Amino acid sequence: MYKSFYRLHSKPFSLLPDSEFLYLGATHRTAYSLLEYGLLTEAPFMVLTGDPGTGKTSLLHKLIGDNRDLYSIGFLTNARYDVDYLLPWILLALGLNTKQLDPVEAQHLFAKFLAEEALRKRRVVLIMDEAQNLGVKLLEELRLLSNLNREKSLQLQIILSGQPDLQALLRRVDMTQFAQRVVVDYHIQPFTEEDVAQYIHHRIQLSGGSRPLFSPQACALTYRLSQGNPRLINQVCEMALTYGFAQQAPRITAQLLAQAALDRRKNRILPLSELDDLADIAATEGAEAAERPEQFTQPRPAPEPLPVAAEAATESAEMYYQQGMVLRKAQKFIAAMARFQQAAQDPAYHLRAFGQIGLCYRALGQVPQAVAAFRKACTDYNAPHQQSLSVRYLLGRTLEQLGDRPEALEQYRLIFRMDRTFKDTAARLSSLEDGPAPDARRSRSESWGIGFAWKQMRQLLKGDR
Repeated sequence: MYKSFYRLHSKPFSLLPDSEFLYLGATHRTAYSLLEYGLLTEAPFMVLTGDPGTGKTSLLHKLIGDNRDLYSIGFLTNARYDVDYLLPWILLALGLNTKQLDPVEAQHLFAKFLAEEALRKRRVVLIMDEAQNLGVKLLEELRLLSNLNREKSLQLQIILSGQPDLQALLRRVDMTQFAQRVVVDYHIQPFTEEDVAQYIHHRIQLSGGSRPLFSPQACALTYRLSQGNPRLINQVCEMALTYGFAQQAPRITAQLLAQAALDRRKNRILPLSELDDLADIAATEGAEAAERPEQFTQPRPAPEPLPVAAEAATESAEMYYQQGMVLRKAQKFIAAMARFQQAAQDPAYHLRAFGQIGLCYRALGQVPQAVAAFRKACTDYNAPHQQSLSVRYLLGRTLEQLGDRPEALEQYRLIFRMDRTFKDTAARLSSLEDGPAPDARRSRSESWGIGFAWKQMRQLLKGDR
């Protein structure tokens, strides 16, 4: 209904699990990395938990899509504790059998399949979604199946995914033997407010949107209503787009979103957060009044109104910047740098965009180019103080890696003059002024990699919203 009006080629906020729309915020990225770690290190059991709607199934579908060529994967999502045996469901999920077999035949068929896959240098991975429904008896059956692994060769790995009840189940005294075999155990947390905004823009872009459709204040209100739960975010945003279409609104504001949420909340079915000021936000007249940030975000001065042309240019830069962020997170660094270059044409995005370009070069191992990008970012003397210090600190650390101690010292001295307490600048100054020659220090500085750059990038972006 609203797709053509907002120039989208698909619905951005469908409730169906779709790994193509998966947004890897901090908690989901950690969960996925741990699952990959478990696969690589041959963990017998892995456990992934999270509240309903936090994106566990979408994450599992991505894991399957990324690894289907490496492993034989069976995915079960509807097994229940009231069945007698789990193995027939497992055989069906692996495409091994559709007929009723007695337990001995089923066990023989499964053991034979494990042996055949081992000869092909492939492991079998069983993924049990909604595993909190299995109960003690079926979990014990899974534990016994894991005994089919050979002494020095793991043939079967099992991933259990479920709601927090699964954690309580595995903490039972009679589940001790099972719990001792769990190598990876992670609980997915809801999105942060920053993640919610990124999530909304991410899904709009993947649906063909060429600009942010939700205002920053609407994103902040979505976070408050959903508390960072992806399924509730989808519900809120879907009904907001429907209301936006009905009102022919070119952009989703907090006022419009509040009106939609109030109507949806009347029957108390959708578990949105109770907000005392929701009716006030919905009743506020005028776009500027409805978008007052102090109503539903941290207090901060309202921005000066921009001329129409300047506002359009800023929205365009925001779009390029967000596209660059999505590409960089997908490790498409060359494409990301092209988007950041476009965003940097707007003076308001100069420092952040060139800071991101520097981090892309770092990830590609092109350290001299990273230095040049960080230097260019530092030429923005109108940027916020903390962002300027963060980029200059990145520049100093990168110069250290290159062994250019005099230039690194210059950057740290500039930072120290502006803020004597910024990070560990004072200690670095002391170390470089009194420490060994650069060649002797190079092995230590070379150990500073993408992990540090990522941490500093997050510091750099703290003032983005």
